[in-house]
Amino acid sequence: MTKSIFQSIGDILMMPFRRHFLFLMAFFILATGPFFMWQFFYQHLLLNGLFLTAHCFIISYAVTLLVGVIRPDALRKIIQGILLVVAAISFGINFYCIFELGYLLDADLARLMLGTDLNETKEFASVMLPKWIILAVLTIYLVFLALWKLSKRHPMNLGKKASWLAMAGLLVCIAVNYRAWPVWEEGPIHRIYEMTQYEVTDDLTPYYTHPKVTFSDETALPSDVVVIIGESFARSHSSLYGYDKETNPRLTALRDSSLLFALDSIASPAPTTAESIRLMLSTYSQADEESSSAKKWFEYTTIIEVMQDCGYDTYWFGNQARGSKKNGATRVFAEACQRQKFLQHEGADRYNVTTDMVLVDSSRQYVRQSNPQGHHFTIYHMMGSHFDYAMRYPKEFSRFTEGDYPSQPEQHRTTLASYDNSILYNDEVVSQIINLYRDKDAVIVYVPDHGQVMFRNPKHPDYFSHGNKKNALSYALGVEIPLFIYASPLFQQLHPATLSRIRCRAHYFSADDSCIKTNIFQADN
Repeated sequence: MTKSIFQSIGDILMMPFRRHFLFLMAFFILATGPFFMWQFFYQHLLLNGLFLTAHCFIISYAVTLLVGVIRPDALRKIIQGILLVVAAISFGINFYCIFELGYLLDADLARLMLGTDLNETKEFASVMLPKWIILAVLTIYLVFLALWKLSKRHPMNLGKKASWLAMAGLLVCIAVNYRAWPVWEEGPIHRIYEMTQYEVTDDLTPYYTHPKVTFSDETALPSDVVVIIGESFARSHSSLYGYDKETNPRLTALRDSSLLFALDSIASPAPTTAESIRLMLSTYSQADEESSSAKKWFEYTTIIEVMQDCGYDTYWFGNQARGSKKNGATRVFAEACQRQKFLQHEGADRYNVTTDMVLVDSSRQYVRQSNPQGHHFTIYHMMGSHFDYAMRYPKEFSRFTEGDYPSQPEQHRTTLASYDNSILYNDEVVSQIINLYRDKDAVIVYVPDHGQVMFRNPKHPDYFSHGNKKNALSYALGVEIPLFIYASPLFQQLHPATLSRIRCRAHYFSADDSCIKTNIFQADN
């Protein structure tokens, strides 16, 4: 009887090797393989890679064992299929991350992906997904499909002796992980756990803190406060900051007329839109994000509620897709405004994306008809220079061509030209928005959500998109942005003290500075 029980237990424990070995290996390679491959081939950490391989093998064995006992067989096969599909998708994403971004899928990248609509996904695939990566991943998929088909005729399981050897190897892996248990922090389980810790909310208003705001003279408040949130604007490509291509002619003219003030040494709070927006539009800070505070990002005071408490009507014009409340902060902030208008159609064909001039056209009547005795806080969210750069401007703004970049590698020239043309068009749109408020008592802040690396990282000379948090130089390049403030003639006349503060603090601003969020103006005493 005792022998029979031990034999039954042994048969169950051997099942992953004797009956489901192909599933075990497929899951091991697809779901967990990138984690130890990353250590071997990218980090060049042999010992850590061995520990992590053992860790991943234990995980794969445990999953195979748990799924293997499911009955009936039809249900087990369905669950195995779902797990392998999810594993295959994870493998493809991580394969791209390792060889193009230099790091594995993490919580920040997961949030970026969740905040990406169908249209952005199409653009990403067409611009930033190298063909060799597609071919490599597809080849690996096809190998496993071929093995699966072959296993129907010739089951790919281990024999009795080989199974005992595999079990001995598993025990060695367990012993190794017992001695090196911290390795789990670099494995798939901990990565999944990190991703589940991100919390969102449908509505910001239940979390309003309603800070007490007082003014010595409420009549000194400007009638219009405007924030223009740009997209993917690298300061190094702005002629306002010394770039050798004239990408900001209109804004430069405003600066030369002492109506616009370009602030130096600016860094966005994060290299991705979703994270940056959370930090820019509330008192939530990078320190809060890195701390173990029980408060979530949506429980902090937002610039929108502050402006509402100051008596401002709030309006959001967005030329990025509305998206889902659950996949990012942008829509949640937009819908905290009393009125909002989304001008980009979700999932629109990539060659029919609305350019940013629609922000000017759609808000012109609103600005003209606004009550001159009232107070208005307006946020414009631009498509800016989001890749595919060539789609961000009409043909008449194709001023820069490949020939303008003779010192750059040939394969970079088209991208650079398209990017600079998008910055040139951005200059036109922003100046047109400013023009809507030129006769009003208005202050306008332009700040992009983040910059772009634009081939400036020597370790990854062909990479041009978002900054990488795992690489100090890439991160620094990805958060390097312009920030400028337009003060209308009437604003300058009515608010000299505020104008003086804007000038004197030019070197102290950052994109998540509380001065921008809640104190860009103060009542003049």
